Amino acid sequence: MLAHDRTGAGPPLVLLHFLGGHRRVWRSLLPALEAEREVVTLDLPGFGASRALAGSPTVPRLADAVARTVERLGLVRPAVAGVALGGSIAIELARRDAASCATAISPLGFATRPEVAFAKASLRATIAACRALAPRADALAAQGAVRTALGAQMFAKPWAVPAEEAAELVRSVAHAPGMLPTLRAAVGHEVVAGALTAPVTVAWGQRDALFLPRQGARAVERLPFSRLVALAGCGHVPIWDAPELVTQTLLDGSAPR
Repeated sequence: MLAHDRTGAGPPLVLLHFLGGHRRVWRSLLPALEAEREVVTLDLPGFGASRALAGSPTVPRLADAVARTVERLGLVRPAVAGVALGGSIAIELARRDAASCATAISPLGFATRPEVAFAKASLRATIAACRALAPRADALAAQGAVRTALGAQMFAKPWAVPAEEAAELVRSVAHAPGMLPTLRAAVGHEVVAGALTAPVTVAWGQRDALFLPRQGARAVERLPFSRLVALAGCGHVPIWDAPELVTQTLLDGSAPR
């Protein structure tokens, strides 16, 4: 079973983090979400306290691991939501009818080959920078200018990420055993058109500098029963850019139907 936290009350909502993240990235949103949902936050394989997969961590295999944990928790077709990598896993679970609905924020799977190559190169550079900075992560993350420089591609407002959480992310990107294998196996994932009856909300930060917002239009063209939500003023990972907007998007996308 994947490492997880389970809090709140109401219809269940499973939250899946982005590449390099962990289940604690959602903590600033939890008070508002827990008031209306039973929230399950997971560490994906190879991140946080979850063991890495024995084989290649492709999106379908990561979805298998999430589905097994959801089943062991006794949840039946919960709402699922995620950012980037987590968003693609949420779509995969909806495609399998293992989720009642999915909210995918800037998901992988809709990039062209040049866009994938750009994203992989950018992420490799981020990994290298985080490995160099990890020994001094706490001291460096305390400086707003450093957070801004390091997080400019991932966040529209990198200075808004609390210093403690920024330092945690630097260490996770630098040291998580799943980081490089998942980058290699999952970032080139392609979501293909096909049968899908669960409703999907695709949300895209309009200042996403890693996976450009034009990919959102491709997503809703490819996915039946989907809608596109523009996240104004938000980057690739919008959790700290606009917490109230992201919270409402998650609540709207997971509302019982």
